Amino acid sequence: MANQTTLVERIETRVQREDSGQIAVGTHVLRIGSVHGGIVDAAASRQQPRPKARPLPIQLRPRPFPAILDRIEESTAAIRALESLESVELFGEAGIGKTVVLRHLAHTINSKLFQDGIIYREIRGVPPDDILQLLWGDFFECDVPFKPADSQLRNDLQTKNSLVILDATELTRTEAERVMNVAAACTFLLGSPERHLWGSEAHATQLDGLPAKDVKTLIERELSRPLTADEALAVEPITVALKGNPLRILQEVSIAQLNNRSLTNVAQDLRSDGSPEKLAAHITAPLPSAQRRILSALAIFNGAPVQATTLGELLQIDNVETILEELEERHLVRTHASSTRTARTSANAGVAEAERAEFRNHPSAGKLTRPLQTPTQFAFLSYAREDAEFVLRLAKDLRVGGAGVWVDQLDIAPGQRWDRAVEDALAKCLELVVILSPAAVESTNVMDEVSLALEDGKMVVPVLHSQCKVPFRLRRLQYVDLSLDYKAGLDRLLETLGDGAGGTAKVSAPSETARSSITTSYLGLLHKHNIVEQEQSTALASEKSEGAVDARSQRRYTLAGEFALFMPERAEATEERKRAVAYFADWVEPRQRDVKTILETLPVLMHSLRWGVKFGMAAEVMRITRSLELPLVLTGRWESWTNALCLAAQSATAAGDKAALAWIRHQDGTKAICEGNFSNARQSLEQALQIREELRDKAGAGVTRHNLKLIAPPTIPTWKLWKLLAGLGAVICAVIVVVAVASKFRLWSPSAAPAPTVTSTTTPAPASATPAPTVTSITTTAPPAATSASPVISITTPAPAVAVVTPPLTVATPGPTMTPTGITTPAPMTSVIPSISPNVPLTPPPTARIVRFTGTPTTIVRGESAKLSYKLENAGRASIDPSVGEVDSVEGNLTVSPVERTEYTLTMFGRDGIAERERITIDVQPRRREKPKSEVTKKRDKSSPTPGSRVRDSSAGTRGATGASGQRGSLQIGIGPGGVRIPIGAGTRGPTATPKPRTKVQTGIGRGYYLPDRP
Repeated sequence: MANQTTLVERIETRVQREDSGQIAVGTHVLRIGSVHGGIVDAAASRQQPRPKARPLPIQLRPRPFPAILDRIEESTAAIRALESLESVELFGEAGIGKTVVLRHLAHTINSKLFQDGIIYREIRGVPPDDILQLLWGDFFECDVPFKPADSQLRNDLQTKNSLVILDATELTRTEAERVMNVAAACTFLLGSPERHLWGSEAHATQLDGLPAKDVKTLIERELSRPLTADEALAVEPITVALKGNPLRILQEVSIAQLNNRSLTNVAQDLRSDGSPEKLAAHITAPLPSAQRRILSALAIFNGAPVQATTLGELLQIDNVETILEELEERHLVRTHASSTRTARTSANAGVAEAERAEFRNHPSAGKLTRPLQTPTQFAFLSYAREDAEFVLRLAKDLRVGGAGVWVDQLDIAPGQRWDRAVEDALAKCLELVVILSPAAVESTNVMDEVSLALEDGKMVVPVLHSQCKVPFRLRRLQYVDLSLDYKAGLDRLLETLGDGAGGTAKVSAPSETARSSITTSYLGLLHKHNIVEQEQSTALASEKSEGAVDARSQRRYTLAGEFALFMPERAEATEERKRAVAYFADWVEPRQRDVKTILETLPVLMHSLRWGVKFGMAAEVMRITRSLELPLVLTGRWESWTNALCLAAQSATAAGDKAALAWIRHQDGTKAICEGNFSNARQSLEQALQIREELRDKAGAGVTRHNLKLIAPPTIPTWKLWKLLAGLGAVICAVIVVVAVASKFRLWSPSAAPAPTVTSTTTPAPASATPAPTVTSITTTAPPAATSASPVISITTPAPAVAVVTPPLTVATPGPTMTPTGITTPAPMTSVIPSISPNVPLTPPPTARIVRFTGTPTTIVRGESAKLSYKLENAGRASIDPSVGEVDSVEGNLTVSPVERTEYTLTMFGRDGIAERERITIDVQPRRREKPKSEVTKKRDKSSPTPGSRVRDSSAGTRGATGASGQRGSLQIGIGPGGVRIPIGAGTRGPTATPKPRTKVQTGIGRGYYLPDRP
């Protein structure tokens, strides 16, 4: 035991010296980074971190979308529901404009209704537990990595009243309800491809396509010109063929513009065949090979954003950034903004800032210094649209004065993307000049630009245009006031920009008299300041130049629209996925401590893990899983960590890698300890310990034993307790028999020794000159009815000369009571038994899959029914959306009657938490309209080829034998003008007019006709 303790201590010391991380979880501290797995320690109450709430309200809204088309009815209904604190879901097919409406609503809704703020997050591929952890991190912060326990997280989020906007939601209905139930006081606005919210507690709206008038406006914006008369006529058929989907329309118009085809030709092509497959074919046909390869690579990742540099390295394509920008211009890919930004500061930033402040505070500093020679840079002008006229005048005056400034009104060329130009200018500028006014303070774009500049370490110069409340983040900065004296403020701004941004603002040179009056100490300070400024300017310019390049290459791209439309052939897709698994296994290892990059690439890495398990690439799967551990654990993304461990366990089991399986089981048990699930923790750790002992991995086994010590001793099964009692009873009976035999043959006399009461099984000999006997006895208890204690029969033996080593297990129990009449039943006892590790099988849960999911028939007439049939293997639960919900997890047949074309999705969840989906589509044809029987009869009479003559009534409206108008009627016998007319009577309408009996008349060759008798 001593050697084992020393081993564990050495392991702990080595792990502590490694450059690993640790995170506080409830009452435990988890240390990671060791090759043997995580180490858990119990944290003292004074050492537990105390998270604190962030200042409220939280404002994490997306960029606004001012140029929204249509959606008035949907937006009005959504705002009405949100104002009544009712959750809202907007669902529809890809490209229909869900994100646009969400961004519009985020800035349209009255934020005062939500006292804790508005939070927007794109959660494509994020599991529900990680979503809750992200929401908790939006409201709370901690000085050290910290993950709240489940009870604390629920308690903290229960009381928050905010609007939570979740875009690209891929949760099931149960998962979505789970997230909403934890943050019960929050109002949710979801954007998802399928409907998740049902019932009266939520408002769900399906987004349809745009009407033709808005499609015309959309096309004119894309072409940057009004449509001609012929082009306007083509808008309606394009809208009908593409169902008003904005993304598809933009893709078609962009490809037509690339191929010099008119909108009329596009409408004709779509009228002939407007299927999605046909659309994808003629969209990708004119593209070069490199662009098609990029689209195929993005399609296999199912919407997960991928960095431009990653795509270039994976596909071995040069200038991948330029190609992706061209695809973005054609609306085939879209850009994802970076989730976090890191500020770059040099090592001597603090010292340089102190010296700069000391130098600038000198009385003669403003007169005796010239602007330093810095690389040519510019200052970015940030302003609100209401101040555009004033900013244009200011920019021109600054340029005349020699300052380098960038303003969107002058520096964005026609045809250039506005958002891309602004982003590049923000990345390249050294300084940001923010024009403060009431409109600017309320502008989200202006405040976002200021925040970005401050986070990136840029110099921010506030310029007061009109009196307003200065934002809190800018109050500590000295501002330039142009509201009172424009000329004086302009001169001061020119000096500031010329000193910092490399402008050419004129500053008079110091005179020789002034130079001679400077003391030696000040000259030294000036020289030192110039050197520091020159070094920092060069380093900063280099960093900014590199940062501008990185900002372009580090953009993340995803495929726009339906991914299946651009999916390569099955064999080609398989090879690309295998190549992606090998690439990302090499890519992730050197970047495992770059948490920001790993989290941005996490959806792609999880796809790679699934493909690695499918293709039997066990080594690559383990490398990716180990590299994901640090960022996922430290950021609290534990459900993603769990999913990665499950995939790694499947791969290790299939490959027979026991060492990897032991590490996975150790990590499972370690995570379960931190979460308070001691039963699963004990089971997983004992499995890991058993494997490591078989492999003779002493260091790994020591780490596993260390974590096992934190788990309470296991309870003893009832059957083991009775087995132990039976064994003790047999031993006691044997001792009694031996005593009885010894007494009978006078080998031992009860009176040879007193009958003391002994309370332990072994009593050491007293310290005296004469060795005293050691009394080994069995302590007995009298029955409750006994009035006096019975004598205790004991065996007295001399103390042995050799020390007796007792076994580590000592069982103290009340023994039977010896009476003259017999032995009483032993009393119940409490014992301490060593931990017995159950032999738990190491095989992970079987892989779940969808065996069959069909719909019969696939095309029905409205009002008819279709049959959905499915069969599952090893499924934990399953559901069919829409309108069906939870179904049996084995197999079943369901009858559905959709009223329109509906895509049914079967979602199956395995016992390992992995979901699998399959989709089928039921087409619904409209019911054919049947003509009235009278029209059918007339048509048959007119077109009948019967050669015989027909008798028909030529006086429509007659009643019986009397005409309705009082005139005479007649019957036509025969066909054509030669027919014979037979008068059928005349007279006036009267109450006594009754029809006469009909008489059968045979006319010509054919059927008989009944004619009324003549009066």
